[in-house]
Amino acid sequence: MRTFSDSLKIDLKSYMKDFAFGENFRFSFKNLKGDLVGGLTSAIVALPLALGFGILAFNGDPRGAVAGLYGAIFTGILSTLFGGTPQQITGPTGGMTVILTTVYIQYGGPEALLAACVIAGLFQIGYGLLKVGKYVNMVPYPVTVGFTNGIAILIFTQQFRTFGTAPIIALITMATIYASSRINKNLPKSLIGLTVGALAAHFLSSSDFLRVRLNLAESSLFSVSSVIQVIGTIPSEFQLPKLPAISWETWKNVLPAGFTISLLGALESLLASVVADNASNTRHKSNKELVGQGIGNFVAPFFGGVAGTGAIVRTMVNIRAGASTRLSGIFHGLVLVLVVLFLNNLAAQIPLAALAGVLMMTAVGMLELEPIKLLPRTPLADAAVMLATTLITVFTDLITAVEVGMVMAAFLFIHRMSELGMDEKLLQEVKGLVLDEETLKVLRENKIVVFDIEGPLFFGAAKGFVDALEKNFDVKVVILDMENVPIVDTTGAVVLEDIVERLHKDKKRLLIVGMRSKVRKVLYNLGVTQRIGIGNFINTVPEAIEYALALVKDNSEPMHLAHFVTEPLIMLNVVASHRDELFQKMAVQASKAGVVRNKLEFLTNIVEREEDAPTVIGKGVAVPHARSGGSDSKLVVIFARLKDPIVYTLENPEKVSLVFMVATGSNERDYLEVLRLIALNVSNARVFGHLMSSNDVHEVHHVLTEVRNVQRNPKRAS
Repeated sequence: MRTFSDSLKIDLKSYMKDFAFGENFRFSFKNLKGDLVGGLTSAIVALPLALGFGILAFNGDPRGAVAGLYGAIFTGILSTLFGGTPQQITGPTGGMTVILTTVYIQYGGPEALLAACVIAGLFQIGYGLLKVGKYVNMVPYPVTVGFTNGIAILIFTQQFRTFGTAPIIALITMATIYASSRINKNLPKSLIGLTVGALAAHFLSSSDFLRVRLNLAESSLFSVSSVIQVIGTIPSEFQLPKLPAISWETWKNVLPAGFTISLLGALESLLASVVADNASNTRHKSNKELVGQGIGNFVAPFFGGVAGTGAIVRTMVNIRAGASTRLSGIFHGLVLVLVVLFLNNLAAQIPLAALAGVLMMTAVGMLELEPIKLLPRTPLADAAVMLATTLITVFTDLITAVEVGMVMAAFLFIHRMSELGMDEKLLQEVKGLVLDEETLKVLRENKIVVFDIEGPLFFGAAKGFVDALEKNFDVKVVILDMENVPIVDTTGAVVLEDIVERLHKDKKRLLIVGMRSKVRKVLYNLGVTQRIGIGNFINTVPEAIEYALALVKDNSEPMHLAHFVTEPLIMLNVVASHRDELFQKMAVQASKAGVVRNKLEFLTNIVEREEDAPTVIGKGVAVPHARSGGSDSKLVVIFARLKDPIVYTLENPEKVSLVFMVATGSNERDYLEVLRLIALNVSNARVFGHLMSSNDVHEVHHVLTEVRNVQRNPKRAS
């Protein structure tokens, strides 16, 4: 049996199982051919995009091509080695590049940009280690679609500056990409378009005869400069790692930018991981993926490369080409290394206008057209979020767009969730309930009302909850069926407590049915369970109605705890170091007294019930109970006073001195009334004082007769 002290131990091995990096270096060569083809194909697709996005990140500076290529190499290899998505291809992407461009402009150059990328990598490593991966995917769909379309528009429009240097080259590139996609979707259309565009540029720039015969003016759409701008120089060797040469002040200034880059990179990478899962029938590890992406983005800037993210298109190309393991991502990076070492001069001659054409077609491919087509049928609020995010991305910046979109989506969610479903339940619909004429008469007099609640009980729904209950404050018993309430927040808990207090002042009762363990624990941690009273929590609606009927009937006689606690079941000055040890001693005592059939079964049920929701009711008193183990249908109570108080739960540091362990019988009403009696006894100062100080078993038993509950049917007397 797991003891309380065992709960205090941190299971480091269990925590680290999500980060088993060693397994990433145990490569499988069973699919070597597929991984080779996938790596080569994705590298072919990645090359023009890395060059183009790198130049875009550097605000049109051709030197950015090297940064984009180096970024694709280092982020691609390192994120593969340490990440949690085996087939993922990482590199510069459109969404990331838009932010990088903003950082470049705002802070005045590449060094500050690279510093922001270093910071972004550290943030992403932190996200992974803190296991926040599951939360990154909580960005609403309208927000994602909105900023994705906004990014596509920005990328497209930002190319007009480069487009204008040689429009015909850009148009030839775009036409070739379009034609390639129509011929075969699996063709590396970006590379084909880039190659054709580069050849066209070489031919047109070297053919004076053709330019003269066509009489193409420099200002016309089809103008071709005698010297077409190209990338320029791509070094054939990698620099030694070094920190960006900026001041400490600049490091501090780019910190927010690094945080922003990290968030977008995390979001885009995990979205790509989900796409990879669907395409390959696998399951990624989100936290491990964040660590891998962070390592790649942290290291790449030291070699002059920009940050990257998991790229959906390149990842899909990799999978469709036959890749299944991490070897494909490594091959992708090595192919790009070979380009730097042996094809650098050729790559340096690529026209900027051709790259502009590639990026324009990429931007067109990024557009989420289906949601736009569905806008007329989309809920107005969702459409507003989507359009607002798109427009703000285009006309201000991506960060503001995401912030506004998330705020709008949050308010929309709160509004929708605030519509708490709270309907009076017809008793004819309650399964397992048999009503006689007398019962129907009571119900017709509206002395008992049953409400079925659906949805979260949180601050947004609190007012509606109160308004609905206030309409029924003239009844004697209100029953709340909370089986369909998934969560409750502090506001909801306080409102629930206030309702109970108002009913109590009017000598009315609130019974709560079917509460989920998560909700019960929240109420317990906030101290609400103790103030509501453990006797007000019931398992099923039929049981609650039966108990409510007993409360409103007049045929009653006094009862007290001595009906259920015999002297052999009273234990004083018990020595125990933790809760489970105490439970064992009390179960042994109950077994000796002959009030439980199966000691082990009873003890197991008690422990499981406490794990579900601890039963501390305040003033150092706990009421553990289980619905099995009684010797017959009768209910019994084992009372124990500890010599030294013990910490009862990890969630609540309150120490416990008095324990009433209830072995419930088959009578639900007796069980609920006993819980109520225990609460009444510990709230009586005189009785509580005797229970805490008396060393005489007989005296303790006698004291338990002083506080009486008047709701007692004589037919059920012990």
